[in-house]
Amino acid sequence: MAFTVALTAAATRPLTKNLQAELPQCRVIGAPVTRSRPVSPPQLPGSLQRLKRGEYSWVIITSARTVTYLQQLLATESPLNTFPQVAAVGTASAQAASKAGWNVTLQADGNATDLARRFADLTPSPSRPSRVFLPGSALSKPDLPAALSELGYRVDSCALYTMTPVSTCPEEYFHADAVAVTSGSNLRTLADFGIFSSCPTPSARALPHLVCIGKPSAQVAAQLGLEVAAVARTPDASGLAQALRSCLTP
Repeated sequence: MAFTVALTAAATRPLTKNLQAELPQCRVIGAPVTRSRPVSPPQLPGSLQRLKRGEYSWVIITSARTVTYLQQLLATESPLNTFPQVAAVGTASAQAASKAGWNVTLQADGNATDLARRFADLTPSPSRPSRVFLPGSALSKPDLPAALSELGYRVDSCALYTMTPVSTCPEEYFHADAVAVTSGSNLRTLADFGIFSSCPTPSARALPHLVCIGKPSAQVAAQLGLEVAAVARTPDASGLAQALRSCLTP
C-alpha cells in the first residue's frame, strides 16, 4: 500500500524532491499552507546602511527565504564593497547564502540553539564586541538574539518578511496518511484549518500522523495539545524520511 505524505513546502523545493527520493514507496505532495510577504520595519534602513558601511562582523542567515529577500533589498542599493562573513543555521540556508556569493564561515546543524553554541566558541572581547546583523522572519523567536547578546555580541535583529496563511487549505491534507510540517507557523495554520485536533472523537475522520521537522515545531504541537507521531533527528529530507518510516511502517 502506498502512503500519501503531505509536506508544508512547495513542490519545487529541494526538500520536497529529496523527500520523494528518500521515500519512493510513498507519494509525497508539496503543498504550502502559508505564503511570505515583505515587511519594512523602522530599523531596516539603518541596518542596511550599517551593512553598506561594513559595520557588521557577521550576517546570520536562518532561512533560504531570508537570502531571497535580502538580495532583493540589496539590488536596489549601490553595490557593497565587501559582504560580512555569514553564519548559517543549517544546510539549506548555507547553500542559499553560498549561491548568493556570500562567504559562509559558520554553519550549525539546523537549529538556533546549536548556532548560538557555535558562536560561544567565538565570544568577542568585552572591550570590542562584534556587531551582527540578523535579518529574517517577523515570526522568529527571540531566543537566538538573546543568546548572542549574552555572549557579548551586539545584535541588530530586523524582519524582512512575515508569513500569512493561504486562503484555503489544500485538499491533499484532508486525505494524507501523514503530514510533515516544516515550521511552527505552518502547524498553527493546519490546526486552524482543522487538519489536526487535540480532542479527536471516535466518529471523527482518521487524523494523519503528524511529523515535525525539528524540536521547535514539536514544541508548538505540544502547546496546541497535538499528538506528534515522530520528530526528525535532522532538519532535512533524510531526517524527515526516517521519522515518517517510523510511523508509517507497520
